[in-house]
Amino acid sequence: MYHLLRAFAIMVFLMLFSLSSFAQDYEVKLGKYSSEELEMTSCAFEPEAAAIVLGEQGIGFFSNGRLVTEIKRRLKIFDSKAKDYADITITYYEGENKVEAITGLKAQVMNLENGKEVITKMSKKDFFETDLGNGYKEIRFTFPNVKEGSIIEYEYDHYFENITFLDGWQFQNDIPTVFSRYKIDIPEYLDYRFLGQGEHFVVANQNRVNNFGENEWTLTNLKSVQSEPYMNNFVDYLDKIEFQLAGYKDYGNMGHYESVLSNWQKLADEIFEIDAFRSYFRNNGTFKDLAEVDIEGETEAEKAEYIYQLIKEKYTLNDEGGFVPDQNIKKLVTNKVGSKTELNLLMIAMLRANGIEADPLLISSKGNGRSYLVQFPFVRQFNRLIVKATIDGEVVFADTSHEHVPFGYLPLAYHVEGGFLVKEEGSDLIRMNLEHKSGIKQMVNISLEADSIHFGHTVRYLDYDAVSFLERNDDLDEEKLEKMLDKDEVNVMGLEVKDLESKRRQVESSFMVNMPMNTSAELLLINPIMVKRHKENPFKIDDRNFPVDFNYVFSDNYIANISIPEGYELDDYPEQLAISMPSGLAKFIYIPQEDTNNNVLRINVKFDLNTEMVQPSDYQDLKAFMEYMVNKIQEPVVLKKKS
Repeated sequence: MYHLLRAFAIMVFLMLFSLSSFAQDYEVKLGKYSSEELEMTSCAFEPEAAAIVLGEQGIGFFSNGRLVTEIKRRLKIFDSKAKDYADITITYYEGENKVEAITGLKAQVMNLENGKEVITKMSKKDFFETDLGNGYKEIRFTFPNVKEGSIIEYEYDHYFENITFLDGWQFQNDIPTVFSRYKIDIPEYLDYRFLGQGEHFVVANQNRVNNFGENEWTLTNLKSVQSEPYMNNFVDYLDKIEFQLAGYKDYGNMGHYESVLSNWQKLADEIFEIDAFRSYFRNNGTFKDLAEVDIEGETEAEKAEYIYQLIKEKYTLNDEGGFVPDQNIKKLVTNKVGSKTELNLLMIAMLRANGIEADPLLISSKGNGRSYLVQFPFVRQFNRLIVKATIDGEVVFADTSHEHVPFGYLPLAYHVEGGFLVKEEGSDLIRMNLEHKSGIKQMVNISLEADSIHFGHTVRYLDYDAVSFLERNDDLDEEKLEKMLDKDEVNVMGLEVKDLESKRRQVESSFMVNMPMNTSAELLLINPIMVKRHKENPFKIDDRNFPVDFNYVFSDNYIANISIPEGYELDDYPEQLAISMPSGLAKFIYIPQEDTNNNVLRINVKFDLNTEMVQPSDYQDLKAFMEYMVNKIQEPVVLKKKS
């Protein structure tokens, strides 16, 4: 089994035993405040924060076959504009069998008035419960009289019936946190796999003890978690701890140890035991009907693409999530409405019915909370099911749920390192190699006529850049393109967008841009690169907490031909430049070439990104690289009137 771990993964432990208890003094007691909490007016390690979590804790134990977690949280408001933190929402899944329950809710706000602690307690009538549907419920309440200096706190008990998978604890918040503590008391007869994640989690816990009894983790001085450019899935890197039952002692059978999901095939077998899932792989009447559907195409690739388009055109996607189907294949084919999982399972069934090898692949999409996959069959790390097929001898990954994603491509959120291949035999983790040659190829011819500058553009988008272009510009017209160019007094004409007939996805746009020219000016400044991937450096902050995720590698090439008109001569143009990041993560080349015979200046620009993920340790190099590149492509060519 291969390893799906990057360098970032060394910050994570898959533990067969617990970590040692830590920082026993950290505790939240409603109504009991330290002098430091009362006197605090800002966060020492994040001074600009408008509010702070003074402390939060979850104390878990097992009672009557359920996990009970006593949860307490305390926040302080520094700025009256941060009153939104006084609005509290607690969401839980009750389901039909009361899988989760919330009891013992208490809440209060404390304000210092003339040096005295004035506490306002909330009553049951202040708590409002809402049914969200599909078994989910929500408790909402708002603290009264919240102002600058207020301390708000609440506590409740959370009951959880499913002891096979435990949610555990997430330590970070969108505001700074002084301390976050989680403690769980595991009975001797239960054996759990502990899955910890995050840099602070590992640094704060080094020693190990037995795998039952009291286990405690406390993380301190945690900065707020905020969105950063090119990382919309920071939740994948948060400090947290989760649990999955690995086995138990059966005292009804003389204490014999029973393992639970001990290997990947056992997990696959459990999934195939689900009747709705198994229906897509049975040799039943529906399967036979699918085999009789007239599928166009001579090659396996043509047939597979026809099936892909048929499902997208004939079936309607609903908003059901998860990788387990809610309905069997017969009901799906009859109603023609299904979830992402169900439509992908249908594609697998239709491929198999036409003699094409296909299997389901479970992945953890970006934003699901996992920056990597672990080698233990931890089922909760997966949230999506996609198609893995072998077509004309080549491995192809597919998903039917996105409008502009063509066959053989995946949505950007599904660009992950690997997944769990679910098969009747031989199930295991596999690596996903997404073969593509993405990039933007641009040719622009620049000329001067009368009182305007003409830019004749031909821009070709390849592979995932073509997919992204279509998603962003579904209804692109000349007026919208003028706004996108962000230039004063530009006039766009003759816009044409077309799909190119080729083996790989390619989209080409062509258009003319006219800009007014001041004919009386002695100097004329021309920016040769009008359409570019980055108009400015997106990395402005000094430090980076999370990796920079570009989603895919690419190679861009921009060529500009500037025809120097009669009456003008070259006065200045950007110098040649070649830079690269350490280890060749990215390269940029800017080459101007003057053709005096034809009175033309040609500028050739190349930008290669060789890794889709740049780690925080390389952020400063990336920031400097991007600054050089963006500044360079904005340098103008200067023409001067001949005397």
